[in-house]
Amino acid sequence: MVGDEGFRLGGNMVNIAIVGYGFIGAIHAATLQKVEGARLVAVVEKDRNKWQTVTKGNLEVGGVEPLDVPFYETIEEMLKDQKVDCLSICLPTYLHRSFCEKVFELDLHTVCEKPMALTVEDCDAMIAGAQAHGKQLFIAQCIRFWPEYHILKRIHDSGDLGTPKSFHFQRLSGMPSWGGPESWFLQSEKSGGCLFDLHVHDIDFAHYLLGHPQAVHTRGLNLESGTNAAVISQYHYDNVMCTIEGSWLSHFGFKMKYSAVYENGQLEYDSSLSPTLKLWRNGQSDPEVIEVPQTDGYVEQYTYFVECLEQDKKPERVSPESVRYSIELALKERESIQLGRVVRL
Repeated sequence: MVGDEGFRLGGNMVNIAIVGYGFIGAIHAATLQKVEGARLVAVVEKDRNKWQTVTKGNLEVGGVEPLDVPFYETIEEMLKDQKVDCLSICLPTYLHRSFCEKVFELDLHTVCEKPMALTVEDCDAMIAGAQAHGKQLFIAQCIRFWPEYHILKRIHDSGDLGTPKSFHFQRLSGMPSWGGPESWFLQSEKSGGCLFDLHVHDIDFAHYLLGHPQAVHTRGLNLESGTNAAVISQYHYDNVMCTIEGSWLSHFGFKMKYSAVYENGQLEYDSSLSPTLKLWRNGQSDPEVIEVPQTDGYVEQYTYFVECLEQDKKPERVSPESVRYSIELALKERESIQLGRVVRL
C-alpha cells in the first residue's frame, strides 16, 4: 500500500521500509528508530539467512540489534501488507539506479545509500525518474550532516577564522570483510572500490565546503584483482590547498579526521580521540575544545529527510544534482590515476 500525500497531517508518521539488510541496512534500521516523525515499518531482504542476524561492519552505531518488524523477500510482497511513504535503498551500488527507478514507478519517495551510482548516466536517470514522478530523491551522503563536519561548514561559511588556507581530509578503514571473500565490495564493476565506496564521502564534502575544483591529481593502489583499495587526491583551487585520502588498507580499524587551516585559526578533528574536535586561534597557546552535539550524521540526515517530506521542500542541503557532481569528481579521480597526471575539469 502506497502512502497518501500529506501523510503527516493529523499526526501520522512517515512510514519507511528498508530494501537490503546488510551492514548499512542495519545502520539505517537502527537510525530510523531514533528519528522523530519516522517509523520503520518493514525490511525487504531476499536472503532469509539475514532476517534474524545483524551484519557487523567497520563502524559501531548504537541501537543496531535484531529487529521487531516484518521481513519480506520482495518489495511487491511487502506493499501488499504495509502502508509506505518512502523506501530506503541499502543495496549494492550497481543496483541503485534500477531499484530507484522501480521505486519511483511505485509512486514512492526514495532514500538511496551512497555512493549515488557508478556513472553520471545512472545519476541522471535517477534524477529524471524522481522528477518524472514528482517524488523526492535523497542521497545518504551522511558526512554533510555529521556534527564535526557540520561545525566546520558553519565556521567556514561564517568567515569567523578568515581566509581559508589548506585542508586535509582522511578516511581510513580495514577491508570490507563483512561481505565475505567473494563480496561485491571487492568487484570494481559493482562497488567502484575504495574510491567510490569510502573515499566518496570526502569527495562529496570537499566540494560541498569549497566548491568545484579546477583540476584533480590522484594516485591510487589496487588489489590484485584491479579493484581500488587506497587513494590520495589533490584538488586544485585558487590560493587554497586541499588533499583527500581514503584507504581500505588500515590495520587499526576505522578512523576519520580532518585538518582545516585558516588565516586566523585551525580546526582539527579526529574520530579516534576524545574530545574529537579542537580549535586553535591565533595568539592562543592552548586549543579550545569544541562542544559537539551527541548525535551522528545518520540521525541528522534522516531528520532532515523527514522534514523535507513534511514540508514538501527540496533537499537543498544534499540535492541529488550536487551529489551527482561527487560521482563526476570520482570518475575524474579514476581518470587521473589511470593517466598518471592532472585532469582538468
